[in-house]
Amino acid sequence: MDGKVVKGENGYAEQDTEWHRIKCFNGLAETVQKHCVKGMKVAVRGRIHYTQWTDGDGIERYSSEIIADGIDFLAWPKQRDGAGDQTEARDEIPF
Repeated sequence: MDGKVVKGENGYAEQDTEWHRIKCFNGLAETVQKHCVKGMKVAVRGRIHYTQWTDGDGIERYSSEIIADGIDFLAWPKQRDGAGDQTEARDEIPF
C-alpha cells in the first residue's frame, strides 16, 4: 500500500512516504542485508513494539518499531541512471 496522496511543491498530486523502524533478527536480518536496497518496496509481517522513556531533560518520549517475522520484497526501485537491468539481482532472492 502506498502512502497518502498529497499536493507537492509543484502543485501536482504526489504519493507521500511513511517511514517506520523495522527490526529483523537472525536469518531474516541476513536476507534483508543481502537483498534489500534503498527505495525498494517491501511488505513486513510482525508485531508493533512501543517504548516510553524520560529523556535527560525530563521530557516523556515515545517511539514505536516493528519486530519483523517476515518480509516480502515487492518492487525494486526505478533505475535513474540507466545503468543496467536489475533482473539479475531479482533472480538471486531466495524466495
